[in-house]
Amino acid sequence: MRTQCEKSAQSNRRRASPFGARVQFLSASRRRASPLGGGALPLVDWLRRKRRGRAMVHRWLFILPSLAIVCSRSFAGTFTVTLKVVDAGNMPIAKADASPFWDVKDGVMTTPAKMAGVTDDSGKTVLQVDDYNESRPVLVLSADRALGGIVGVSKTNDGKVVTARLGPTVRVKGRLGCQELNLKPEWANTIVTADGFGVYFAQDTSKSAEFEFVLPAGKYALSSYGTDVEDTRQTVTLAIDRSEYNLGTMDMKASPIAKLKGKTPPGWAITDARGVKADVKLSDYKGKWVYVEFWGFW
Repeated sequence: MRTQCEKSAQSNRRRASPFGARVQFLSASRRRASPLGGGALPLVDWLRRKRRGRAMVHRWLFILPSLAIVCSRSFAGTFTVTLKVVDAGNMPIAKADASPFWDVKDGVMTTPAKMAGVTDDSGKTVLQVDDYNESRPVLVLSADRALGGIVGVSKTNDGKVVTARLGPTVRVKGRLGCQELNLKPEWANTIVTADGFGVYFAQDTSKSAEFEFVLPAGKYALSSYGTDVEDTRQTVTLAIDRSEYNLGTMDMKASPIAKLKGKTPPGWAITDARGVKADVKLSDYKGKWVYVEFWGFW
């Protein structure tokens, strides 16, 4: 007969698996040192950490090249350009704000101080612009936001004077919603790209699922994305004879994951896996705990 101590020792070496099965841990004499340091680990824990480490390596092998692409744009250098801001009659406009990037805060168009310039009495200001290897739009707004204009600048304008001629501005606003989910996104961002440019120059990030911009007349693409919804994009042309455009509510499609909240998950098709059979199905784990991780980089 086994003693009570032997039964207790055997019981302590067993733990309930989160998948419903029982896992037999090895005795201390058969433990190996952890490759991560910190003394000995049970074989099962050691294998788990080893697999975790491999997963992290694979992620970084994907992330590092992505960072290299992003950084190649972010650190491509800068150039300096002098803007000369005038009205329709070529008269200089003082105290106008100019920047390649604008942010909307509480319905007010603002610029990051380090990226913006304010014109002097001669209508001039100097901007230091990050070089994106393409023409970048610079939005210029008068102090009262009644006049505005967009001018493209690039490395070819380094050290030169570029004229920005301002005209009447237009206020454009709208809301975001999702009919499929019968709700609005908890968080959303809308960005603006001017026709003829590949880089956006303004954004409105909010929890109210609303957006509002002050823009010169012209053609723009408004792209929106947010919580539990898919990205949406619409093109608008703002005429000079209208002071305001209300685009109403833009209906955004529900994201695939949002559609499944509270429901039975669909089946999956395995293209590559380790530690399971090639034809494994999600239903094989019915009644057990399954941990599914979605991750990405942007």
